[in-house]
Amino acid sequence: MKLFISYPSAQRDLAARLALALEAEGHDVFHDRSDLQAGEAFHQRLREAVAASDAFVFLITPEAVAPGSYTLAELEFAQAHWRRPSGHVLPVMVVATPIAALPPYLSAVTILQPRGEMVAETVAAVAKLKPAASGKGLKIGLGLAVAVAAAGGLGYAGMQRNTAETLRQEQQAVQQRDTAQAASAKQLCTDGSYAAALAQLNTLAARTAPPPLPPAVLAAREDCAMLWLRDMRAVEGQQTFAEQVAQAEPALMQALPTATGARAADLRAHIGWGEYLRGRGGLVGLEPQRHWQHALADDATNPYAHAMWARQMLDRADNLPQARKLFARAVAGARSRPKTLPFVRALQLGGSISGSTELTAYALAVADEMRRGNEPIPERSKQRLWTYAFATRMLRADERSVLLEALPPAQLLSTSEVLYPAGSLPASQGDLWQFNRGIVLAQAGERDAAREAFEAVVKSMRKARSTGSLLDESQRALARLADPAAR
Repeated sequence: MKLFISYPSAQRDLAARLALALEAEGHDVFHDRSDLQAGEAFHQRLREAVAASDAFVFLITPEAVAPGSYTLAELEFAQAHWRRPSGHVLPVMVVATPIAALPPYLSAVTILQPRGEMVAETVAAVAKLKPAASGKGLKIGLGLAVAVAAAGGLGYAGMQRNTAETLRQEQQAVQQRDTAQAASAKQLCTDGSYAAALAQLNTLAARTAPPPLPPAVLAAREDCAMLWLRDMRAVEGQQTFAEQVAQAEPALMQALPTATGARAADLRAHIGWGEYLRGRGGLVGLEPQRHWQHALADDATNPYAHAMWARQMLDRADNLPQARKLFARAVAGARSRPKTLPFVRALQLGGSISGSTELTAYALAVADEMRRGNEPIPERSKQRLWTYAFATRMLRADERSVLLEALPPAQLLSTSEVLYPAGSLPASQGDLWQFNRGIVLAQAGERDAAREAFEAVVKSMRKARSTGSLLDESQRALARLADPAAR
């Protein structure tokens, strides 16, 4: 059997899959994908293709039977070739179409209305067609006629060998295009244009026609949504947390049913983070913890779930002991996934620096741990730590004692020198820098160097005729150093 498949352009992908399925059954496939021009020569080629066929498959849709369509013209050629359609014409209902709208020639035979997989049922129905053999034997082939229904339409039919290879190349080209577009969107996402990037990736993910999307495309979509959630900000008068989460979360929810292990845990952790952000935006009754619990059931070492849960706990200072344990697990998990470590550190520092004195002391301990691990400390974190710890709390005796107990003296000295080496702060902060240097030197037992630092502060402030707590605390520190019994 040589087959002629007639279909409107909207069903081109379905017809291509049908062609491949028939070829897999052992058929020789003929397919002409050259650009055909309308006119008598074109119609003649269609007529010849139908006449050379043993059977005619007609994919029924409302467009296929619309007046003026090329598919109806192809059906007329079939009717001219076979006065009786039985045994030669196989109508297949692809899109629900009223029977009354079908040409009498089509409705004169049983219409295949697939209940399951359309391609499989159509291949099975084709196998039951058994037209008489010609003198040249039964050379099985396939001719595809393409009817284009837009703007007056352009159709073509023909027989060209190597259809399977042609389709394979076309599908490969589609997948390469998808991959390139995903890479472009991924870069857009990395650059911070999250909404635009995710919209482009959503468009790619919505494509249902074959070939299937490369896994990297869907992975890029999920990664972009998670990146957006990790970097999400709410600005008054612009988008709220809830509005942004509503855009990012669907990609994660759609991926979750088929995800396993660490990937499933990452998705669940970020879904929980979205719930947490909604709560910060004012919504009540949310329970992000349950998502983090499920994430840790999927991956007990997941750094995102541990860190996000710990960050939520830092919203209450009395949760600091438990938060520290969770952050420690997050850091341990991130050691095997280094790219996650900066985010864990950002949550540690961001949730503690500007909090209570105890939280700020914890931020100092985190900075020390980062120093000892040769991890870069962001400049913004250094600036905030200076503001909330060294430039304010170190000047108040009760709060200073809490900060000094955060670390062993030698470690505090080393960390302060890494955070704020000489000349790293504006000149206006010079006296304050000297004071803090004197404090940590004294704490480390380097009394002479500490005395020099405090004397430099007193000398500078007296020269500028300045007064205030900085001068007072520097003089008290010198008095303590002068007392051999003072620590």
